[in-house]
Amino acid sequence: MRKLVLGLVAIIAFGAAVAWFWMHNARRDQASAPTVAQATASLPDIRIGLAAPLSGDQAAFGAQLKTGVEFAIAMVNANGGIAGRKVELVTRDDACDSAKAAGVAAEFVSSGIVAVIGHFCSGASEAAAAVYGPAQVVMITPGSTDPRLTDQAGGTVFRTVWRDDYQGLIAAALIKQTMPKKKIGIIRDGTLYGQQVVTVFKAAVAKLEMPEAAADLVIGADLSAKTAAAKLKSAGVGVVFVAAVPERSGAFVKALRDAGVTASIIGTDAMASPDFVKAAGAKAADGAIVTFARNPLDNPAAAKAIEKLLDQGKDPSGYVLNAFAAAEVLTAALGPVVKPDPAAPIDGKRLAATIRVNRFTTVLGEIAFDAKGDLSKPGVVYYVWKGGELKAM
Repeated sequence: MRKLVLGLVAIIAFGAAVAWFWMHNARRDQASAPTVAQATASLPDIRIGLAAPLSGDQAAFGAQLKTGVEFAIAMVNANGGIAGRKVELVTRDDACDSAKAAGVAAEFVSSGIVAVIGHFCSGASEAAAAVYGPAQVVMITPGSTDPRLTDQAGGTVFRTVWRDDYQGLIAAALIKQTMPKKKIGIIRDGTLYGQQVVTVFKAAVAKLEMPEAAADLVIGADLSAKTAAAKLKSAGVGVVFVAAVPERSGAFVKALRDAGVTASIIGTDAMASPDFVKAAGAKAADGAIVTFARNPLDNPAAAKAIEKLLDQGKDPSGYVLNAFAAAEVLTAALGPVVKPDPAAPIDGKRLAATIRVNRFTTVLGEIAFDAKGDLSKPGVVYYVWKGGELKAM
């Protein structure tokens, strides 16, 4: 009996010792294992670049990009970042200069920037894209509209703004819908901008099975606005598509009205400038239709962001919301790329593919991109000049 009791005591003592050993080790492991918060806190920030003209003639636009991106990134970080990682914004000035933009791009690539919001001017964007492409660094521009940017890019360039030549397409569509029997005249200047828009316009006219333009004139040193107006009057045109800088567009429209021609006028976004009305005169400009981007300030999707920006004393106009949307797209796309392994390097090729195949909720509304990186629905609409004011149609 005594041996049985001693045996039981030994078993109990052994069990207690084993239990103590496992509890001690479990506590030690628990103490040494990092918590989720500790693990994410140890991860490096996700470094995103912002390239914009913060000096020079276009500095006002650069300030708008800076306002929109900084505000969007602050909101992301306030909500915990991306997969627990904070976002660090690295800002550089390219002064809308191609050489400086290429230098900024090289700096971003060498310093491990994973993606860039910018640049603004098309020439700067094209120079930078040539650097980002081989390095698989994603670039989203809120302001570059030159068609060549995405036509020539290697699949890592996107934009949250329309492309210039799209305006030719919707101008042709308006003529087909509202004045299909009128003879068409075309006025453009010698800029690449005018050439690109007119090329698309003429292709759209042919596709919509309308007669080709009765006259296609290039105004400038070799052809004055007055002479061009006389030629269009002689051709009997009923609608004129204008793709020229604001001052030349205005001078032409004034000459056309002075010649007694009442043809309808449809022009590109250059005619949205007050300089157009100044050159044409308010009376001659009346009724001129302009293809221009939908005002993002009127978009219900932007209401909360606009309110918060105004509360902070920030002006939401100009390109602020386009830049804000670019940051929204980029940070939303980074989520599924980073989450599977937050500590792993970010794959730029995978990030670009994620942007290309998804739809994104932004302050510009829901947006998506086509295979080139252009907006699938550019949001270009029609405005008309009335009494010296540009109003939505």
